[in-house]
Amino acid sequence: MQRLIACIALAVAVAFPALAGDELKPRDLTPVTWLDAPAHAPVEIVRDGQPRAVVYLAEPRATEKLDPKKQGGFASELPRLIQELVEVIRLSTGATLALVDQPPPGDRPAIVIGDCDQTRKAGIDATKIPVEGFVVKTALNRVYLVGSTQALPPGSDRWAKWANEGTAWAVADFLERLVGVRWYWPAELGGRCLVRQASLAVPPIHYRDQPVFRLREYHPRFGWKLPATARSSDKQPLAFPPGAIPDGVQAVDMSNYLPLVREGCSWPYKIKVHEPQNLGRRPKEFHEEHKAMFAINKDGTRNYNFLCYSSQETLEFLLDGCRRVWDEGGGATWVTSTCVTVSPADSPVGCHCPDCQETFAKGGGTRIGGTSLIMAKFVKRMCEAVKQRWPDKKVIYLPYWNYDECRKEVQYPDNLVVMSAMTTYPMPLNAQRENFEEGIQRLRDFRAQACVPVTIWDYCVAWTYGPYQYPHLLRDYYREIKDISAGAFLNGMCLGEWTNTAPTMYVWMKVLWNPDLDVDAVLDEMCRRLYGKASGTVRDLMRLECDVWEKGDWTKDRIKQPGGWPVPGRLFPVVFTPDVVRRMESLRNKSLAEMADDPVARQRFLYWTWTFDAFLAEAKPNQLGTTGK
Repeated sequence: MQRLIACIALAVAVAFPALAGDELKPRDLTPVTWLDAPAHAPVEIVRDGQPRAVVYLAEPRATEKLDPKKQGGFASELPRLIQELVEVIRLSTGATLALVDQPPPGDRPAIVIGDCDQTRKAGIDATKIPVEGFVVKTALNRVYLVGSTQALPPGSDRWAKWANEGTAWAVADFLERLVGVRWYWPAELGGRCLVRQASLAVPPIHYRDQPVFRLREYHPRFGWKLPATARSSDKQPLAFPPGAIPDGVQAVDMSNYLPLVREGCSWPYKIKVHEPQNLGRRPKEFHEEHKAMFAINKDGTRNYNFLCYSSQETLEFLLDGCRRVWDEGGGATWVTSTCVTVSPADSPVGCHCPDCQETFAKGGGTRIGGTSLIMAKFVKRMCEAVKQRWPDKKVIYLPYWNYDECRKEVQYPDNLVVMSAMTTYPMPLNAQRENFEEGIQRLRDFRAQACVPVTIWDYCVAWTYGPYQYPHLLRDYYREIKDISAGAFLNGMCLGEWTNTAPTMYVWMKVLWNPDLDVDAVLDEMCRRLYGKASGTVRDLMRLECDVWEKGDWTKDRIKQPGGWPVPGRLFPVVFTPDVVRRMESLRNKSLAEMADDPVARQRFLYWTWTFDAFLAEAKPNQLGTTGK
């Protein structure tokens, strides 16, 4: 009998060749840790367009039903990835795999999703897999996709969410590495690329992986309704060129897309930004009762929209919220189960009370330095009070606006968590080397004060219609900070981020998982998969877009806006010189000509280059001024 099984296994292996060697290590994916694989025949998933395997949903979350009231439809990411698993295999092979909730018999091939008796017998201990990590391992007739089951602190909710989604990420990696899909932007806009294959078999494999950064979030997670604005400065939507948006598409749905590129968070210290909010809308009686906690304007009146961060009453007000949440099980918008937020209202800090002005002067009397010291001293008082009353809780602080400087002379208890807003150093401007180095040094300084790695509030900045990319900058930046940071929240705004700079945004999500990424291989493969016969020309255009920003002459002069996050518009004529504009226009037109008989590639290209004609119009005055016409 054993000889018969061996002969059958050999026949299957010969008849249905599976991926092997370098095919399992594509250069455009982040690396994984390869382990010793068991010896057995390839696991047949599909044969000649017919399903051979079933999908066994072993993890309870995998069977969650779609809820239209929830953003993205699911409470966890796993059901969305299972939905994508079935769809991608169907589109790739023509076969629809059945979902089952009971273990299939041993002679029926199966993709087993989640921790269960079978996976434990196969030697996979989900309790020992790092948070958000996963293991992919095969056995005879089995493909096991198992994520970490390590517990996180309770208290996650829709406003401060953290979760251990390792099994979902196992499915995502399996689809990329073994089935061959890539998700460059939402599928309904042409961003999903598949490998057509009549049969699908998985060779003996065994590997594990986990994210380098546990915070990898993008906002707005829901996306945009169409028509949409392209730039942060736009007041009106920009029309897409004919053919860029497929018929029937009325929105760019990021909530269904982002889980595919492993956007998520398992970091349990979440900021409740700019809380408490709407203080100015409180009744007059509240303002009178708590007058001492509000900032004082220059004219001596109270600013009931802004707290005074030298006031003892401000401290007591915020601590009372901690008491309601941590002692009584009640609510306060600035408190989570793990930490209390210090994050002033969304405008520069400014109070003219004597205490604030005295501290401002001690901090150097400058807009950034003085205000940063006011906030640092208040955060220290908050940390000390929380440490005394709730020693297991943390204080999370968001230095931002005109208080983003680290005041190294202030020493804190061991309960400070810092999320550093990258005002002054928004990511695109870090292509300028001094900004890159100073921004990272600021993170190092905050890390020296914090009890855990720092997180980052960063900015994508859709500031121009002009085509530019900075994916290599992202790789270098996150490689530099991987030992001091737990990740980043990307504060987006406009659809131009996921059209004009879509290659950069795709790489951004990848390097937040692991910055050990071959960026040029990613861009090469992206162009090959998306643009067919025009891939070489499009790659030349993409390379030029990288060079004009990452290596352009503008980087030789210091561009620094203390406390600010936008990219200054004055850079446009410096970056997009008449010669650059002519070269970009020539490559754009050549690309369109080469894909004239490929409607799929053309739609994708028109989507990506949505703002190109508006860019040419934006550049025209600069060109005319240079040529003297």
